[in-house]
Amino acid sequence: MECAECIKVFQEVGNALNSPIDTVELLEAVAKALVKQFRLKGCHFRLLSRDQKLLEHVASYGLSREYLDKGAVEAERSVAEALDGETVMVTDCATDPRIQYPEACVKEGIASMLTIPLKTRGQVIGVVRLSTAERRVFSQQELQILELVAAFCASVVIHWMFHSIVAHVTEALKASVDLDTVLRTIVRVISEDLRAKGSMVDVVDPKGKPLVAPVAYGLSEAFVERVTANPGQAMRDALAGDCVMVLDAKSDPRVPFRQDAAREGIGSILYVPLTVLHKPLGVLSVFTHHIYEFSEDEMYLMKGVADQCAFAIRNAQMYADVKAQYQDLVNDFQRWFEQYQTFPRGPVPTT
Repeated sequence: MECAECIKVFQEVGNALNSPIDTVELLEAVAKALVKQFRLKGCHFRLLSRDQKLLEHVASYGLSREYLDKGAVEAERSVAEALDGETVMVTDCATDPRIQYPEACVKEGIASMLTIPLKTRGQVIGVVRLSTAERRVFSQQELQILELVAAFCASVVIHWMFHSIVAHVTEALKASVDLDTVLRTIVRVISEDLRAKGSMVDVVDPKGKPLVAPVAYGLSEAFVERVTANPGQAMRDALAGDCVMVLDAKSDPRVPFRQDAAREGIGSILYVPLTVLHKPLGVLSVFTHHIYEFSEDEMYLMKGVADQCAFAIRNAQMYADVKAQYQDLVNDFQRWFEQYQTFPRGPVPTT
């Protein structure tokens, strides 16, 4: 590839990345630019599901709907080396055992496929798959350019994941003022949007004592019980008001449940304080599948999400208090009415 062609590639991709459109449309624009500049059959972006078992469709260009809907793409069966962070070239999709749907590739007219991991700060979040109509081996220069483009796209996807939480949490928390429902909504939305291993919310009093049982999503009951029994220094530090990141949950001394974390398949933990008017209300804990270093911007964003969740929790608590007081008042009135009612108990005499 000539220098002028390289510049053209980055111009096309740069224009797509700078477009004022949503993330899916942006990735579709990048896919179109790659197909055009590298003379490909098609380009397809897939992200790992929250449980890390499937590669889910996000955006594509040049591929038929029939091919895209061919069936669930299992992560382990679909070029597993890419999930370890390696770029994988399959020159013959019809015969290579690493291709999960060889018949679909043949029918679509795909001869070769290049799979590049979408990775950021050590964690693979998905793949971009480049298909060619004829057997092809990409040059080293082409691979370097494509890997750089994939790195840009991975950053865009991560940015999208974190910022989508704000909108989704806002929308979800409008649905209820019941405390249990609010807590379960928070952990579900955050786990699914971040495609994390799971998350947990602990609501505590000013002294750090639990007010309600912790609510978790994506985590086993045994693990939640172990964490609740001895949360560790990292969570206590978070109650002071700052985000606390545990890069490696299996070795950090601030985590007393290190062996349990290893069995649970947890890489990193982010503890985010839940505060209202600078008073601790609890801690939101996010557990990742693999070791992941949260950036300062991501922690700042999560702190904003946590503040929003804290106000929702506080509103739910106040609603529960008002509801309980109202019920007490109704019960008191019922007892008073039954004791002091003055209207005749028998039939009213007629004149």
